[in-house]
Amino acid sequence: MANDISPCYHPRMYLLPNLVRHNAWANRAVLDAFATAPAVLNTICYDGAPLFARLQHQAGTERAFLDILRVTPKRPEPPSELAAVTSYAAETSTGLLAVTLELGDAAQERLFLFPWWKLELPMHVLVSQMLAHSAQHRSELAWELARAGTNTGELDYIVWTVGGMPEPGVAVNLPDD
Repeated sequence: MANDISPCYHPRMYLLPNLVRHNAWANRAVLDAFATAPAVLNTICYDGAPLFARLQHQAGTERAFLDILRVTPKRPEPPSELAAVTSYAAETSTGLLAVTLELGDAAQERLFLFPWWKLELPMHVLVSQMLAHSAQHRSELAWELARAGTNTGELDYIVWTVGGMPEPGVAVNLPDD
């Protein structure tokens, strides 16, 4: 049985934008979990850093990559309260989606200055790095939430895709078995 996973699904044309959409959805799931257990943000990560600092780092790094793609690189300044970080992350995700859609497939090889190493790297490498970096930190945050007894739910890309590619804050709608 064929499964039409999205009316706009084209394997290559929408790959980066859909990965950005998933990233926004998964980030929101973790942020929503923290909203139900805000005290967890005061705990210390496995490496001794405060958990909220890890959350700010993830949000700030995504914004830094957005600014690189907008050709306006600057040091990000993520907010210091959870609700504000949630808004900041949503704004960043909206910007990343707009940039990846605007630039499109043809620009995936377009070079952008990566200021930390003073190298020019293609858009697809920068977006891929941002997504991988976010997934790493999101999994760390989800792990700490799970240790505290708060479940983020399933965050996998395929579950999101088959579940209807919902917007951030919306649950997946998986097909019946």
